[in-house]
Amino acid sequence: MNTRVYLNEWFINAGIIGFLRILKHNEQDFVIIKDNYIEFDTNNIKDFHKYYFKYFFDKYNIAQKMENRIEKSFNKIESLLQNKEQKDTLKQEKKSIKEILKKQLDKIKKIDEETYEEMFEEYSRIDKVSTSEELKQIKDNLIHNFKKEYINKKITLNLFKNILSKNCFGQQSFLNVVKNSLPYEEQENIMYKDYISNIIEMETLQEIVAGKYSIEEIKEKLEQKISDESIYKDIKDIYTKINKNFVRKNKTINEISNFINNEALNTCSMCGKEHCTTSAYTEGNFIPLAVSSENMKNFFWEQNINIQICDICKLILFCIPAGVTNIIKTAKENGKYIEKEILSFVNYDTSVENLLKTNNSFGIESKKERTQYNPYADLILDIINQNAKVSEWQLKNIFVVEFESEYLAYSRMEYFNIKSYVAKLFTKYPEMLTNIKDYKYRIQVVDYLLKDKDIDKLVNQRLRDAISNKNNTTDSYLATKVKVTLQVLKKGEVLMNDEVKSANKQIGLMYAIGQEIKETLKRQNNDNKLDGYIYKMLNCIKTNNRNEFTDVAIRILWSMGKDVPQILVKNNENVEWQELGHSFIAGLSSNIINNKGDKDNG
Repeated sequence: MNTRVYLNEWFINAGIIGFLRILKHNEQDFVIIKDNYIEFDTNNIKDFHKYYFKYFFDKYNIAQKMENRIEKSFNKIESLLQNKEQKDTLKQEKKSIKEILKKQLDKIKKIDEETYEEMFEEYSRIDKVSTSEELKQIKDNLIHNFKKEYINKKITLNLFKNILSKNCFGQQSFLNVVKNSLPYEEQENIMYKDYISNIIEMETLQEIVAGKYSIEEIKEKLEQKISDESIYKDIKDIYTKINKNFVRKNKTINEISNFINNEALNTCSMCGKEHCTTSAYTEGNFIPLAVSSENMKNFFWEQNINIQICDICKLILFCIPAGVTNIIKTAKENGKYIEKEILSFVNYDTSVENLLKTNNSFGIESKKERTQYNPYADLILDIINQNAKVSEWQLKNIFVVEFESEYLAYSRMEYFNIKSYVAKLFTKYPEMLTNIKDYKYRIQVVDYLLKDKDIDKLVNQRLRDAISNKNNTTDSYLATKVKVTLQVLKKGEVLMNDEVKSANKQIGLMYAIGQEIKETLKRQNNDNKLDGYIYKMLNCIKTNNRNEFTDVAIRILWSMGKDVPQILVKNNENVEWQELGHSFIAGLSSNIINNKGDKDNG
């Protein structure tokens, strides 16, 4: 039976991407990918439960991760054993790897006491190890035991079950903790029964409706199906009713067909598909999107909690964890900065292929060691770099969702998209960002743009750091140009390009004047003379004290025989005094004198 799954809301799209990733990981290519939907024969997903388990097993493979961690740590210990002066470092490294091992040993103890005792003996030798030979023996024995198939299968399965249960599905199906004692393969079969069997059995119901079987053939087929333990109870109930109320009572095939179409099958509230097997949508389908319906009827219109979801959508939602990206973000909680793992998905109005490519790229970028920066900044820059003709409309419609949840505790979900004026900046003035040389600083600027935060604060701190470390301040000037351009674009005027040029010319003038003063002082070997004034001006900008800033700036200009630009003392339509101030300071602090053209053309 061929079925199609169309791009829809973000959670369906995330499920589609997860579905495709699981199949690719298992080298299955039976899905036809079209512009806005995927299509496949449902008979091809009879082994999808095995594909699903393999995907998450390989992703969280404890034996592989422990082997890598042990190799890395023991190599470091071996190196430190040769250096008698680093006893404290050696002691700390041994303590660190022992803490990691202990967590896994506690799990293994519940599975195999004998293996645990053997590993614990090796674990206990780590503190006293003094030779490379001893170290290698301990390492090899530990890795060997971690790789025992029944050990690795059990602890890895329990790990990914816990992650899926906690973040997405609660205690559904094989994720229920009471199933933990069952063998790996039996838990796979539970997934087949709960998530796949109904989809497979729909073909039988459709064939009955289409008149493919005689009454005798229907009777024989139903007897087989009802006794099949791998079929989900809901579909078995339908088979039982057909057998009891129609076949045994010698009803016609037309009467059976009417029952199937009008009573047994429903319409999916999620995808709108008619005549399909459905179940009530609950938090178990995807925790971040649902409440416990039975306990919170007052959340629903007229307390109607009968929201039906078809089995295809149910399976697609179950693939969401494979479709989203794990990102690490720094957040402030209880006055302290901590690193948190968040699940995220990037959605926008594009084809299935492009959506897959974008989220795959996002997944790669998120693994880089940049936890202090917005991971979406790389993504946006990557999209623009890949497609120079990317439209403002496409960027405006990029929709990012972040969520974190814990079963029976909380669920938090945040959305954001790219505002119209930010999309204009990316598409019409991309060079303003790409000209910023420091990649990390460029990412920070994009981060501020996406979050609609005030770039002035970023520029002010960057200038302080650059002056303290005697680094180049050109990037701060370029970031100020971004801020000024953004202010013009927010107005959305028809002649915005002229306005952008005019605004940038004004801050370019202040930057160029600052550079000229810097150059003059440098020739006089007196270029540190203004440090005190510069910090004072930065403080004035930070505290929004325009009068004092202007007084200090005028004092500097007069002392160098410069006229006071009118833009410094008058209000300007598209440029705030803070941007003029930052540009002036960037010029005064610059190490490279090569932008004098800004004085004339911005």
